[in-house]
Amino acid sequence: MALPPDFRRHARGPGSPFGARLSTSHGGRAVRLGLLGGTFDPPHFGHLRVARIAQSRARLDSVLFVPCSRQPLKLRPPEASGYHRAAMVALALSGRTDWSLETAELERGGTSYTADTVELLMNRVPEAEIFLVLGADSLASFPRWRRHRFLLETCRLVAVPRPGVDLRASVPSTWRERVLVADVRPSEISSTEVRARAARGESLKGWAPAPVARYIVREGLYETLRPRMVRGRRS
Repeated sequence: MALPPDFRRHARGPGSPFGARLSTSHGGRAVRLGLLGGTFDPPHFGHLRVARIAQSRARLDSVLFVPCSRQPLKLRPPEASGYHRAAMVALALSGRTDWSLETAELERGGTSYTADTVELLMNRVPEAEIFLVLGADSLASFPRWRRHRFLLETCRLVAVPRPGVDLRASVPSTWRERVLVADVRPSEISSTEVRARAARGESLKGWAPAPVARYIVREGLYETLRPRMVRGRRS
C-alpha cells in the first residue's frame, strides 16, 4: 500500500519505523508491547476501550494498532479500503503518544497472519515483551490460527470479554499461564453496527471518535451498504 509521506508522518507508519521510536527498556526492564490487530472497519470506541483495558491489565508501555489486509478466518473482505482504515485508525489515536498505528500487514497485502507480524516486531525490537490483545471471540478461534503454538511460545495473550462469549471457557487449561484475562463488562459497540448507522446517515456520537465520524462522512464510506440494508428489510 503506497502511502504519501505526509500520511506516514501522521500515522506513524513504516515511514517512521516503530523500532526506531520505541525505547527498549523502561526502568531497566524490557518494554511491554501490546499488539491489537483487526480490520478496524471502522475503528470505534470499543477498540479504544479494549486497548485501555489491556494496557492496564498487562501494564503495557505501548499499544500497536495493526489493521489487517484480509483476515484468514473471515469470508468477506473489509468494506473500506486499507488506506481508509489506516487513516481512520490514525485519527482515532491522535493525541496518544503511547498508542501507534502499524501498517505492515496492509503493505504486505494478501491474507494477514499475526505470526508474520510478531516475527517482524521481534526483529525490530528484540528486547520487547510482546502481548497479543484478543477479544473472547478471537481467543476461541486461536487454535485455528496459523502457527498459534509459535505465538503462545513467544507472546503473552491478553483476553478481553466480548458479548455472548464465555471468556474463561475459551482458555484451555494448558494455556492459562500464558493468558491474562481482563474481568470487565464487555462493550456492546461493534464495527457492524457502526457501519449500519453510517449507512443510514445516523449520528456516530458515542460510537466512534469525532475525527473518525467526520472522515466517514467526508469520504462517503459505507454508503454502498444502504441498498443492501434496504433489500434485507424487505426480505
